Amino acid sequence: MTTASVRVALPKLFLWSEPGRIQEYPEAASRAEAGRIYSRTELEREVFDIAATMEFKGGAPRGKGTDGVVNSYGLERSGARYRINGINLFEQLPKGVRATSECLELGRAYRDAGTDKDWARRLAHQLLRREPRTRLIIGLGLRGWRLGVEAQGGIPTGALTLTSPTGETLAIAQRNCEGFNALLGDHAELALGPAWRADLTALGATGPIAWEGVQGGTPSTNDLPTALKKALAVFFHIDAFEGGPTSWELDGAAFAEALGLEDLGPLGFEDVASPAALTDDEAFTRAVRDCAGADGFVIVSQLADRFGELLQVPAQDRAAVLDSFARTAMYHDHLRVLDRHPGQPRMGRGLFGEPGSRRVRLDFTPLAAANQQPRSAAQTSAVMTSSEKQGEER
Repeated sequence: MTTASVRVALPKLFLWSEPGRIQEYPEAASRAEAGRIYSRTELEREVFDIAATMEFKGGAPRGKGTDGVVNSYGLERSGARYRINGINLFEQLPKGVRATSECLELGRAYRDAGTDKDWARRLAHQLLRREPRTRLIIGLGLRGWRLGVEAQGGIPTGALTLTSPTGETLAIAQRNCEGFNALLGDHAELALGPAWRADLTALGATGPIAWEGVQGGTPSTNDLPTALKKALAVFFHIDAFEGGPTSWELDGAAFAEALGLEDLGPLGFEDVASPAALTDDEAFTRAVRDCAGADGFVIVSQLADRFGELLQVPAQDRAAVLDSFARTAMYHDHLRVLDRHPGQPRMGRGLFGEPGSRRVRLDFTPLAAANQQPRSAAQTSAVMTSSEKQGEER
């Protein structure tokens, strides 16, 4: 049975007007009134301070340059899928929008800040909690990827690239950047983050994420580097990146310090080392920890996605890699299935493809770290394939 994915649409990314105006969202948040329900026009005029200057559909007034307002919205249900509009500053209601608690916190930080870096840190937290494409770039940076961009005076300009730890470079193009969408798909859980995952789980959506565009297909990448440079300007402003003048990297400890945090765990970036440095057992132990519920059960499709992500396994191979690892570990008495449950069909594929094992409770005893060597992604795939064959022979 194929895994039942959670379809999530991402609209085009706009954010604020330009990289040098990172204060626009915090300033707007500082004007928002708790509990008040705003119409779209009121939100633009009174909160974002944008004058209505032209007519829109049905004669409803719209402000000039207001596309970025939608990126301040949060999650909504859209037919058989969900849509993450933006960074969750405003929630949509039947008769308008209302400021979220996260918006009010950002507004307070802006009003009460002693320096501009104080509120910029809060904005950085919000981007890391809620903006998937920004999360992807930062998450990859924490895993050894390098960011290529000019950032004189802390303002990113010009071409934008990502270079992997093995030297492959992706140029993030202004149009049709399928390479970026491929990374988004391969690291879907990293891009989603724990905050949106918790919200989706509360709505009963527990499967692996499948990103889509608003009109179907893949998410729009039109003008993507322009928008990403606006988000990245926040992190340059708080001195989060190291290096320069055109090539930048992230150090986990220094990044946490720049954010004013003791560690990155609450933001879902606790595994700041490159996943290639993890042994199979370390990756499995971490994946079980990350996916286990309060009752100790894990949803197998989520476990496969997290385990594969940590080992840099392509998304389409992750279920097979988990089955191979589990079969080998069980043969050597390192893994026991203590309990299993069919769960619900929407949870996707069960362990070894068994529908009665969509949710399992496991007891795992890893080998001593000294007896294992970290593997590259290619080695992981090859070893798992070999283990699969050995398990079948036995």
